[in-house]
Amino acid sequence: MKTDPHKMDKRSKTIFKDVYLQIADQIIRRCGIKKGTCIDVGSGPGALAVALSKVTDLNIYSLDISAQMNEIAKKNIVEEGLQYRIFPVKGDVCKLPFPNGFADLVISRGSIFFWENKETAFREICRVLKQGGWAYIGGGFGSKTLKNKIRQSVNTGRTDHISIPKISITGLKLILNRVPIKDYHILNDNSGLWILFKK
Repeated sequence: MKTDPHKMDKRSKTIFKDVYLQIADQIIRRCGIKKGTCIDVGSGPGALAVALSKVTDLNIYSLDISAQMNEIAKKNIVEEGLQYRIFPVKGDVCKLPFPNGFADLVISRGSIFFWENKETAFREICRVLKQGGWAYIGGGFGSKTLKNKIRQSVNTGRTDHISIPKISITGLKLILNRVPIKDYHILNDNSGLWILFKK
């Protein structure tokens, strides 16, 4: 996926700001984890990590495969005064640079659509989760209202549209059934498409 990191950063602070706040709230309500260690996979400029850190006591590793995104995230984190709680890390979801049983929570908004090998990625997420840890992976705008508002705003005069690959729910279930996850739940509603599971 080719994206402009600076445009993504700008949007995360403007038209997408409420989305990250909404999703952070949904993560807390659905997973119930407010302290410990979190990994934000495909964190980009760190918007979700920042939003979640403001409403929890989590220490968050903001992971992205792009060095440029990591630099932007680092700048944003420092500007928010969160450099002692959010730590930018360069890495690939298919080879997470963390030990087994490291995290209480693994989250990701938007990156799953671009993972090269989803089965390997989910195996890695399972590996780094602690027993009893949660994963909240997917994409969406948090609500129908926000989705409509952003689509209207973003599409007005936009010439740099990025096509988001589609994910088959059936195909996703086949992948998840091959991964050592005891139980998972797929949400496909106004908040978006999300996979939740507890290790």
